[in-house]
Amino acid sequence: MKNCLMILTAAVLSLAGAGCSSYSEIARWKSDISVNDGEVPVASFVTQNFSYQLLGFIPLCTGRPWTKEREDIVDDFNIKLFADEATLDNNLVSLNHALDVVGSHRISQLKSTQDNSSMWSLLLINRHEVRTQCLILKPEPLLADPK
Repeated sequence: MKNCLMILTAAVLSLAGAGCSSYSEIARWKSDISVNDGEVPVASFVTQNFSYQLLGFIPLCTGRPWTKEREDIVDDFNIKLFADEATLDNNLVSLNHALDVVGSHRISQLKSTQDNSSMWSLLLINRHEVRTQCLILKPEPLLADPK
């Protein structure tokens, strides 16, 4: 029993160090090429988060998404054990924070994907990835007061 517990602990820690992460990036747009609706974006944003579950439903570890509480965007291994923060809701919170940083809440071409992949080892481990990306458009100019 002690050996099984040590193997399980080693597996969880190796998964935590090997793949549980969250990644976010704001890329400033450096082109005058317009998108489908004729507007030129000011930036693009992408965020993705990974988590691992035992048997597909028992959370082992997860990356933590970029939010207001974590001011710097870093591709780090800020992980949380026995939790699952790889959700579309958390990615949208991260996107909302990126929009605050850029200074515009207008977006185009929003796309979110989720991927589950299982792998066999001593235990059935499921890897869950949630990715969200979009283009950030210029803020609309404020209309003059018609008085």
